[in-house]
Amino acid sequence: MERREVRAFVTWARGRGLVGELVVPRARIAAPSVFMTDEEQAEQLHRCLGDDSLPLDVRTAGALTLLFGLQHTKLLELTVRDVIDDNETMALDLAGHRLPLPPEVARLVRAQRDQCQERWQLDQTASTTPWLFPGQEPARPLGATYLNLKLRRDGIAPRAGRNNARLALATDLPASVLADFTGTSISNATRWTGYARRDWLDYIASRTQI
Repeated sequence: MERREVRAFVTWARGRGLVGELVVPRARIAAPSVFMTDEEQAEQLHRCLGDDSLPLDVRTAGALTLLFGLQHTKLLELTVRDVIDDNETMALDLAGHRLPLPPEVARLVRAQRDQCQERWQLDQTASTTPWLFPGQEPARPLGATYLNLKLRRDGIAPRAGRNNARLALATDLPASVLADFTGTSISNATRWTGYARRDWLDYIASRTQI
């Protein structure tokens, strides 16, 4: 039985007076350990922005991951309606918070939106939701596991790229802003601002040299 299942059972049993003050501590969240060098991150981002041989969804998801550290579960919740576009500037609506996009990334997101919107309009009976990253079945978005596989297959390291991006953002943004900016929880953002301390950065630098 996993720890979270034991905690749920103990909570249930305590509520019914079946056990005493028994406490199951929460599992500690391990610090991130998978990173890439700045050069690797820049090279992968350059490929996402400029390599037309890569699938459009890989380029778009890869760029958003490498720049903003977005979790793929959040990324795959986006619909074409979450793309805010006034033909001059573009942003993503992340649960009510706007994430402004630089021009080259905006170009990819606009192309991805147009492609998916056209596909959705051709067969609206198959899905009531115009996903920004639709899956094989129009009614469902692309699966997070499959997106990770597609990125890795085309030479994009999603986990390391996400960690690099979040660490870079955490060095400049307070936790509350980081949470809004990346669509993550305040507790997760607080952990990243803690990781961004100088001693942690020195540790990361030493790991990339091993």
